[in-house]
Amino acid sequence: MRLALPKGRNLEPALAAFRAAGLGLRGVHANSRHLRQTLEEDDLEVLMLKDWDLPLYVEHGIADFGVVGSDVLGETDGDLLIPARFREGGCRLSLIGPSDAPPAAGSQIRLATKYPNLAKRFVATRPWGAEIFKLSGSVELGPLLELSEMAIDIVQTGQTLRDNGLVEIEVVEQVNACLVVNRASYQRHRRRINDLVRELERKELVL
Repeated sequence: MRLALPKGRNLEPALAAFRAAGLGLRGVHANSRHLRQTLEEDDLEVLMLKDWDLPLYVEHGIADFGVVGSDVLGETDGDLLIPARFREGGCRLSLIGPSDAPPAAGSQIRLATKYPNLAKRFVATRPWGAEIFKLSGSVELGPLLELSEMAIDIVQTGQTLRDNGLVEIEVVEQVNACLVVNRASYQRHRRRINDLVRELERKELVL
């Protein structure tokens, strides 16, 4: 089987959970430069992918299963099985700005985010509107440099916000790393995938 792992914040929680569930994943770590590794001990090939690319690799069967953030899954529209969400490493997607006051009812703001689809769904539930700007990185700079009044971005500890004079106004949704499986791969490897999920559940490593 081929496992796709994400570079970035979801890698360490996923590795810890998989190892606790019985996979060795020897030689796989955050600082590795290997994009592709064969792990004979685990009978796995591991791909290291960017979070935003990973769902496509799994959906198209290049990888049989993988780990990706629920924020990415919510923004993309892939056809994947999601048998589990990891307990550790959670964070939140939040509305942020220079003050803790939400937009006034009936107002129209400028909103910066990496997640335009999630942002549209969120704004549709609020009594105010927004012109949404998609940014690829440093979303906090939107309100800091007055490209936008507010932003929607991932918040973990909130320290970056505090360091830059920004505050968390409202949590849009909780974010967790998710186990995702290609539908055809699940039919081929049903027993092995189910055994892995059961072990993750037994050790209370997933929600």
